[in-house]
This record gives sequence, structure tokens and C-alpha cells, in this order.
Amino acid sequence: MIAPQLDTRQTTAVGTIKDSETPTLILLPSELLVEILRHVDGRSILRCSSVCHKLNRVIDSSAELQYHIELALDCMLDGPQSTLTVAERLEHLRTLRRAWTLFEWKKEVRVPMPGFCQAYEFVGGVFAKTSSSGGIHNQSGSRKFISSWLPSSSDPGHTLVRDDIGISTRDFAIDPSQDLIALVKSDDNFVNDSGCIEVYIRTISSNVKHPEASSPVLRTLTSFTMTTAFIQIVDDVIGMMFWMELESPHITIWNWKTGQILVDRDGDDLPSHISDFSFISNRAYMITRGINGGSIQIFTFGENAHEIIHIASLSLPPLKSRTHLVHCAIHTGPFVARCLPNTPFCTNQEERMYVLSVQYIQVDPDVPSARPRFFLFLKNSTPLRYIRKYHEQGETSSFDVPWEEWGPHESRMLHHQVPYQWLRYVHGYRVVFPLLSGSMQVLDFNVRKTKRHVFPLQPDSKASIEVIDFPSIICSGCIFSGPIETSLPYRVCRRDELKGFSGVMIDEQRLIGLKSPSFADGDMKDLHVFAF
Repeated sequence: MIAPQLDTRQTTAVGTIKDSETPTLILLPSELLVEILRHVDGRSILRCSSVCHKLNRVIDSSAELQYHIELALDCMLDGPQSTLTVAERLEHLRTLRRAWTLFEWKKEVRVPMPGFCQAYEFVGGVFAKTSSSGGIHNQSGSRKFISSWLPSSSDPGHTLVRDDIGISTRDFAIDPSQDLIALVKSDDNFVNDSGCIEVYIRTISSNVKHPEASSPVLRTLTSFTMTTAFIQIVDDVIGMMFWMELESPHITIWNWKTGQILVDRDGDDLPSHISDFSFISNRAYMITRGINGGSIQIFTFGENAHEIIHIASLSLPPLKSRTHLVHCAIHTGPFVARCLPNTPFCTNQEERMYVLSVQYIQVDPDVPSARPRFFLFLKNSTPLRYIRKYHEQGETSSFDVPWEEWGPHESRMLHHQVPYQWLRYVHGYRVVFPLLSGSMQVLDFNVRKTKRHVFPLQPDSKASIEVIDFPSIICSGCIFSGPIETSLPYRVCRRDELKGFSGVMIDEQRLIGLKSPSFADGDMKDLHVFAF
């Protein structure tokens, strides 16, 4: 192919093009324009389509450029190479979007998951659990491990059962995209005063040391026996927040590939009144605090324990003098390091929701005791913006951000008393939300007003869909110092079939219904898989 020669008579500096002149770029053949634009991100391609009629025609006629645009609009990333063409991937993407927009799953499948559940995970389409014969009253850990690659609209799925994984565990985390499982060893396998917590790094597929891990076990020293913990994998790091007898919370983050501890904080090293912990990325995390009305604390960290930076404190809504925040749990969707094999696309890990379950108490002898619960929804773009701002401005002290500066426009607060029994109720910008009636609804915070997202409901549709793009106000009552107005837009999707479940989980292709309470002592029975 011979490159076109530059005609200097048509070359004009940007910003000085005359009405009668045409930019050289537009004079290129359509094939070259596509070749140039394929290296641009989807949002930029969409903006280019509004520059002129020719660019619009070129972009509209290219399946590859349309695919990049629609990946960006759905907050997705392209998957690994496969036999699928770009046009086929585009069709898959549009079909999945239509199914979620109209809230019409393609099939419902029951997946047997018998036996007691001590710990569980749902990541990348894989539901996994550990169990022991002693049930909920068993004081030791679990050795049996079940992992089920759940059915999709086009795949029947399969299940792997290991009756004995070789160690007794109390909790675990998985990332199927890395064939990775992190097993927290149970206290019954070592002396309580040994002062050590161990996390084994293995493969899901073969239950052997992960080949990318320099050491098969991660360790951290403790003063007392661990009572409860939460563990999560994000790319090359594994993080745990755990509590011990008579001690304050402890946060440890390892690089599981090198075995190095990147964060190890407790006691005086952590802010007081901590409620919960969650990753933002593989080098940033947030914690929630219950003092002074509550706040979200944002931190980044580096390659050693001395590179921890407090970026910002985002205040929660101000409270009346005799009201206190009791607990503030925070939850987001699972992280995967990359798109899974044989998948055309996957959710962009930076495009995610955080859900704060906030509970208050009124300390007033003249007011009946109550613990009202509120849910606060915010996007990952909020903490990421403050992280970028901190580093771009070369700040040396953290931002103190009052509620009024971020909350009203960047969050949505809802007043509901129904708690979640099962985690993994968030994926990307979608959240499964429980209702007092015993049913469930999906809240989708990826609201876009484009013709690509308009699918009229059919007369026989079983779904109820509503877009909430106007502010909502929670009256101050006995809790807040004034009315709380929030305005983050979202879509509400409901169907009668989602009744009767104690919990529902979600990923980019499925809803998972569970009828067994999370604290049940007995058979977990079936997973009800609704495949989109």
C-alpha cells in the first residue's frame, strides 16, 4: 500500500481552517480512516462521528469501530482472541444489552449445591463454597471444596468437587481468570498462641501451588486468635481485614506473586472506629469510619509498607447531636485480572459501584430506640478522581471533602430496612436490591440516553422498568441535621419471578437466586440461575 503524499497547499494549522478548506484527514480513503480510528478509545470514536458527515458514515459502516463504541457505552473491555469475528462479538454485546435493558433472561437453570456452606465466593461466573460435615456448629474449618462454572445462555456449565483439599480452611477468595484460589488456614490446624495467620496460594484447577507464586504460603503475625475476616484478590495483591479477640481491626495486603507484605496496619496505625474495608484497585483501598457522622477514607499504597498515602476523607451526611453511626458496611463487585478464556468481552474493572449499608442509632431517652438503615450508592469514579487530583497537584496532605461537595451529585441514598444475607450483589454498575415484600429488583446505574439503549417493552413483557433521573430527598427526621438530597441516576428493573429468595447474586451474564439463609444449618440445596 502506497502512503498518500501530503499536499502542503491543503495543510492548515489547527484552529485556522477556513470555511472553504477541508482538513487533510478527511481526504484520506475510508480504509485509512478506519485504520487510524481503531487505535482510539470508544468514547473518542463516538465524538469523532459528530465532526462531519464523512466521518459519521465511515464509523457507522465499520463493525470494528461500532464494537469499540458499544464496549465503551456498556463499560466493557474486549476479550481474548478467539474464533469469533468482530461482527459476531458486536452482535453478542448488543444481544446481552438488550436482555438486561428489557430484563428478559433467556433461561432458568437449577444447579445442585448440596451440603452446608461455611464460606463461599462468586467470581467470573464461578460459584465456589467450602463445607464440612459438622455443619454450622462445627468449630473446625472446612476441607471440602466445590466450584461450579455456572450455566450461561450458551454454555451448560460444569462442577468440580474436591472432598479433601489437604488443609482445614475458614475462608477463601478466588480469581478464575488467573486460576487462583487463596485459602485462609483455620485456627484448628495450629496452636492458638502461634501468632501467625497463613494464606495458601493455589490453583483452582489442580489444587497445587500457583506457578506464579514465589511461596506457597503468605503469613502475617498476630497477637491473638482471629475471630472473623474478609479476604479479596485484586490482580497481583491479596488483602484481608480481620478482627482478633480483644484487639482492634487489622488490615494486611500482600503481593501474592512475590510474597511481600505491602500493607500491615492495626491499632495506632489505623484510624479509630473502622467499620469496613474494600479495594478500589490493586494499589488503592478505602475504609469506612463511624466517628463524627461517618466518612469514607481513601488510601493508596506502593511496593512496601512505607508507601501508604491517605488521599481523602469523604464525609457522610451530617447527623443530629444525639445520633450516631453504628456500622457502615461497604461492598463492591469482585475483581478479575483479565477477561476469562472463551469470553468475547468482560466488565471494565474501573467501572463499578460501591454500596454502603449504613445503620444509625438514636441516643435519646425521650425517643424510642431504633436502628434505621440506609443504602448509599456511589461510583468508583469518585474515589479515583480524588486519587488523580492528589497526584496531579502534588499534594502532601489529604483532602477533607464535606458531604455537600460530593454526595448530592455523585451518590444516591435510599432508606430501606432489609439487610443483605448474601454478598456478591454488585457487579459493574448493577446492584441487586432486596425489598420489604420479599422480592428483589435490579438497580442499573449505567444510565445512557442514546438510541443504542432504547428497546421498547413488548406488550407481553413480564418486566417493570423505570428510570429515576430526578433527585430524591430523605427527610431529616431524628437522624440527619437536614434533608438529604441525592441525584445519581439509575434504572429499576423488577419481575415477579424474583420473589421467595433469601438472597440474589449477580454478574454480567446472570442472576443467582438462593433460598437457603446464609446462616442455615443444613442443605444449601439449589442455585437458581437466570441466564441473560
